[in-house]
Amino acid sequence: MRCLSVALVLALTAGTSFADEAPPPPPAAPATVPAAESSTDTPAALFAAIEEAWVHADGDRFAALVDTTEVRIALKPGEPPTAAVTRTAAAFLFQDQIRLVKTKEFRIVRFNPTKRGATAIAAWNADWGGRRGQRDVEVTLIGARRGGRWLLIEVRTKD
Repeated sequence: MRCLSVALVLALTAGTSFADEAPPPPPAAPATVPAAESSTDTPAALFAAIEEAWVHADGDRFAALVDTTEVRIALKPGEPPTAAVTRTAAAFLFQDQIRLVKTKEFRIVRFNPTKRGATAIAAWNADWGGRRGQRDVEVTLIGARRGGRWLLIEVRTKD
């Protein structure tokens, strides 16, 4: 089951490119629902959207994927998680840290759905500059079903 889950995440997040063909345009989301919100009806879709937002350092997209009633975010390894009670706060926490860190790679490497939620482990390779320099960090992402869609409820990093 774990191999099937990992394969599903990898299939959802892997891009296919052909030298002679332009990639097809993404499907249009309904006008009343932001694209990030319309695409999180499964845990795999949530983590794929998080991966996309992280790679592009898109704080607003990231914030649209969190449950602000209970999300806790810790992007600096070893720091305690901080609650973000609004989307603006979540966007700020994410954007503030990501703008200080140059992301080289961020990818989901493990995915574990359960009846109560879903957990994904991501590998984050980034350059913190200064003494910290370039390093690999493990990011734990926890999602839960809220109001008919999957939302992020916790982000933790560790070296």
